[in-house]
Amino acid sequence: MRSQTILFVGIVSLCSAKEYYDKLDRYLIACHTTDFVCFKRQYKALRDNVLLGNNILNIDYYDPYYFKYGNSGTCIKLSGLEESELVGISMDGAVGLFGLTLELPLRVQQVYNDTKLCAEPEREFTSVQTHNGSLKKFKGNATIQAIYPYEIRKKKGVIHMVLEEEDLEVILDIPHLIDYDMNNTEQLAVYNLSEWAYDILQHIDAAKSFALPYTSQYRTLAERVSIERLLLLYPEEEYTDVKFNFSDSYHFP
Repeated sequence: MRSQTILFVGIVSLCSAKEYYDKLDRYLIACHTTDFVCFKRQYKALRDNVLLGNNILNIDYYDPYYFKYGNSGTCIKLSGLEESELVGISMDGAVGLFGLTLELPLRVQQVYNDTKLCAEPEREFTSVQTHNGSLKKFKGNATIQAIYPYEIRKKKGVIHMVLEEEDLEVILDIPHLIDYDMNNTEQLAVYNLSEWAYDILQHIDAAKSFALPYTSQYRTLAERVSIERLLLLYPEEEYTDVKFNFSDSYHFP
């Protein structure tokens, strides 16, 4: 009877392992070092199925950034990373640096402070009092560049890219709209919202508060998934000396 029980447990374990890897295969796309288009598809699959949270890989679910909006009884919600696109990727084994550049719609939205715990802003709002009227929202753009120092290590026969804490540069693009016609009611309203959004963003460290909680998910991914499942080598290549650099038209200074 005991041997039957052990056999049954063994079969369940094997099935669980198979189910685990079958689920991984649904969203892990491996790309050759010369295929930028594939890297873009890979990022989108990782964004939707891993970087925003994944129970299988024990990766926490990502939340937009909420911070307190003075004494108004409302908070500011920053989001858009859920829609981010890969516009640059690089890897240099000689110096051990891996880089990602992302572009995304930056959504600045005022929300009621009734169900979500809001963080304190880096710089306190001093003149915002009890909220009246419609909640405000504005859509701009953002570009995020994350550079991770890394080492290639073999763990139990499996090769991993071990990422260290990233260096982040974040550009938040809220247009000034100085050419708008202030006598046009619609254009004036958009101008005022743009100025409001710009002022809001002066109260936070965007790299630390907005970008880092998301880009750090990539470090967790690298711990959970071997580099062999994401990066395909040609016969003459080694993971320790891979070098490539792809980018769309945007370049950081």
